[in-house]
Amino acid sequence: NQYENGCLIEQLSKEKYECMVCCDIIRLMAPVWSCQSCYHVFHLNCIKKWARSPASQADVEGWRCPACQNVALKHPTSYTCFCGKVTNPEWQRSEIPHSCGDMCGKKRSGVDCNHPCNILCHPGPCPQCPAFVTKSCICGKTSQPMRCGQAIVLQCAKECGKLLNCAEHTCVQMCHSGACQPCQLKVQQVCYCEVTTREVPCGTDKAGFDGTGHFSCQKICGKMLNCEAHRCQQVCHRGPCRPCPRSPSLVMTCPCGQTPLTKLLELGYSERQSCSDPIPSCGKTCKKPLPCGSSDIIHLCEQLCHEGSCGPCSLTSAIRCRCGSKTKEVPCLTVQKEDELVFTCEKRCNKKRSCGRHKCGELCCVAVEHKCSLICSYKLNCGLHRCQEPCHRGNCEPCWQSSFDELTCHCGLSVLYPPIPCGTKPPECKNLCTRRHDCDHPVFHNCHSEEKCPPCTYLTQKWCMGKHEVTFPQAHKFAKPWSAQKQPVHIRG
Repeated sequence: NQYENGCLIEQLSKEKYECMVCCDIIRLMAPVWSCQSCYHVFHLNCIKKWARSPASQADVEGWRCPACQNVALKHPTSYTCFCGKVTNPEWQRSEIPHSCGDMCGKKRSGVDCNHPCNILCHPGPCPQCPAFVTKSCICGKTSQPMRCGQAIVLQCAKECGKLLNCAEHTCVQMCHSGACQPCQLKVQQVCYCEVTTREVPCGTDKAGFDGTGHFSCQKICGKMLNCEAHRCQQVCHRGPCRPCPRSPSLVMTCPCGQTPLTKLLELGYSERQSCSDPIPSCGKTCKKPLPCGSSDIIHLCEQLCHEGSCGPCSLTSAIRCRCGSKTKEVPCLTVQKEDELVFTCEKRCNKKRSCGRHKCGELCCVAVEHKCSLICSYKLNCGLHRCQEPCHRGNCEPCWQSSFDELTCHCGLSVLYPPIPCGTKPPECKNLCTRRHDCDHPVFHNCHSEEKCPPCTYLTQKWCMGKHEVTFPQAHKFAKPWSAQKQPVHIRG
């Protein structure tokens, strides 16, 4: 910063600094404007014109500095000194051009420093703060004096010691930034009903601790209730068990719920003294709804008012198949025993599978998306391998198999280096074919990958059937130019 400021001051004082907009020298008494991002100095009139020009406009709003492209929202309007305190500063021979001569006092940008700049009004960035402050390390256990504004993170060699998430153990890592890692110690936790245990990192389900357990094992609680005659039938739960559901203070009706116990007491039934005493029956039909039946027809218990669960239903229920197209009657006893009875009809699904070629064909199909499970097996672009993906729409993917051997032409002069994608043809060779031919004439065709060479095109003499004349074949019958003669040449013997 000091070197940059010194160069700026020297160039401005000696009138050697050029405005980037007009490329002219900035004079000592010319009004100027300085960018607060890159600290380049411009003529005030030049930067005003630039800020209004279309070339300076930013994508959203504001205008761009011609040097650093930093976007500013306010357009330059007035000539101020570098620190911004004085408008239209007068030039003094003993002071820096375009400065006010007072202390800068600006806040240093980008650093954690509260001390204002303590040098005279100047161009360029403010120098580093000369003050010394006491700075603590990350964990706060040690501190040391250092230069203000230095972006150095102090890290001591002591253990962090902060309380971890479990609120029992402390962090054993060396002085570090950020939050401490969760406690890694393994502890045994017991469920609410105190039957099941598990090994977990310390601090797991800390909020779920109720004084005895941390989690629910999803089994029947089984704790002895306050009546000391029955056990809790709830799923493993937090907190104390509920009062016994058979307690005389809670049971107000007969087992089927149709008659209050006060009426039965009037009829001569004895009052219950404990939860072990039987609940008086009203003698009516139970009529509690059973799990069988349907949404239209509800089956009711036909037994007399009784304690405990209702017995099996003697009726039948109509159940639907999975796809909902057919129904059938089954005994309610079966429904009660198999709560998730699956009835599969014989109707085959005729919808097209995801490939668009095959039909589903599943019995009693309930699938929303009919995926094809067959293998595509179409030949790939290489012509050697077949597609092993599930049957699909559109073209198959290119063959992914590759060879790591060099692929050469027949003569071996042209080479393709690995990896070679499957199906790649041998490279084209510009050299003459080197294979053994049936005749001994000169070869005019290039090296090729086909098994057979093309026919020989060399022009030869040929006798007529009676061996009286020798003829030359016409040139237009061959691929290569030979002669401009239109008639064959005859040689008489």
